[in-house]
Amino acid sequence: MAKTIHLLVTEGPENGREIHVPPAGIRIGRSSRNDISIEDETLSRFQCRFFMKPGGELWVSDLGSVNGTTVNGIPAQEQRLLLHDEILLGMTRMRVVHAGEESAPPTEGPAIPAATPGVETTLDLGLSRAERATGHDQGGVLRRKLVIVAGVMALVVALAWMPWGKLGSMIRGGDKGLPSAPAEVVPDLELTFEHVEGGVSNIFRYQLDLRKGSLAVQVDDLQNNRHVRREKKVEPGLIADLARSLQATRVFDLREDYSGLAPGIYEASDLSVTIGLNARRIKVVNHVEPDEFAAARGMIEEFGKNELGLAALAIDPATLIEVARTSLLQAKKLREEREVREDNLFNAIRAFKECELYLETIEPKPEFYGEALSGRSDCERDLQRRYDDLRFVAERAVKLRDWPEADRQLKVICEMIPDRSDERNKTAGRTLVDVQRHLTTDK
Repeated sequence: MAKTIHLLVTEGPENGREIHVPPAGIRIGRSSRNDISIEDETLSRFQCRFFMKPGGELWVSDLGSVNGTTVNGIPAQEQRLLLHDEILLGMTRMRVVHAGEESAPPTEGPAIPAATPGVETTLDLGLSRAERATGHDQGGVLRRKLVIVAGVMALVVALAWMPWGKLGSMIRGGDKGLPSAPAEVVPDLELTFEHVEGGVSNIFRYQLDLRKGSLAVQVDDLQNNRHVRREKKVEPGLIADLARSLQATRVFDLREDYSGLAPGIYEASDLSVTIGLNARRIKVVNHVEPDEFAAARGMIEEFGKNELGLAALAIDPATLIEVARTSLLQAKKLREEREVREDNLFNAIRAFKECELYLETIEPKPEFYGEALSGRSDCERDLQRRYDDLRFVAERAVKLRDWPEADRQLKVICEMIPDRSDERNKTAGRTLVDVQRHLTTDK
């Protein structure tokens, strides 16, 4: 029997590829350790997972990827997929050509004739007055009586075996209907991961802890004098996604110790993970990582990097300083050209922040670090002053019911601060909607 094609790649390096999703699911990403590997440099090593839920529904779950997984243009953590939905993974676009549901088989039984318009339809149960009066179909009447008696006896037996607490709850009206199917329960996840690399000239240590919804990462790089610690609360949904992804790696099937010999170096990874009632600790010391361990480690490191913004630790200090210097030059150029485009000042602030981010783990800081701090502060004050002035003019125009002027000023604010998560953009946007309604109705 031919396999059902669920996904069709419509753009990207694998354009035209057809993908079948088995009930157990598949992982997709850049790494060859995935079920399906796609040579798309914009993908994460482990990008996402497609799988079937009970009932045959097709779902997608992002695996903490850098660029994210979107469905119909909207970022998705875990989402059900419907026919014709479009999924974008990096530069790879897919379309759902089969959503997984199977049509229910027709219910067997006698067909009920369709009603004739204008004529009352009566369902004949074989108990017409003529039959009851003449005694016809006495066998049919007897059979129906026996069925009724059997049903009553079954109900009595069911009530006799029902727990009294449950029966009392039903009598009091505590149950509002039949119990719904239990929702999928994702067990709690707790983990500790430590990676140490030691040699004659350096010791590098990376430790990640996830406990009770709090994520903490500590990095120590002695050679480059970098010591970073960050922590934050993580959304429960993201932790649940990571738990599912780790379960899919079969990390609990690994043995506890993998050790080897490597003269002159020391490289060790130590992972302790608990998901619900399953717990495992695996140590890999101077040994090639098993595929399952490497997959789990990659997910954990990428999760920490995405949540805490530690991507800069993977870049050597000299390169970070040069990248930061480039961001500073770009920020200064945008600030000088702040009158050319409305959003140049906003983008200058963003470039100054990038410069600071690149230098966060560098010690001692280069001489231009202070220039980045003062430049960002000056731009933020200038942007706030411009916003206050425009907001004042817009509010005055609203009070005077000068809707065209209010419309112009509010649009400038939205262009000047394009970030829709910024409260200033949100406030201007809400007012703009009302102003444009007046412009339409007052014509």
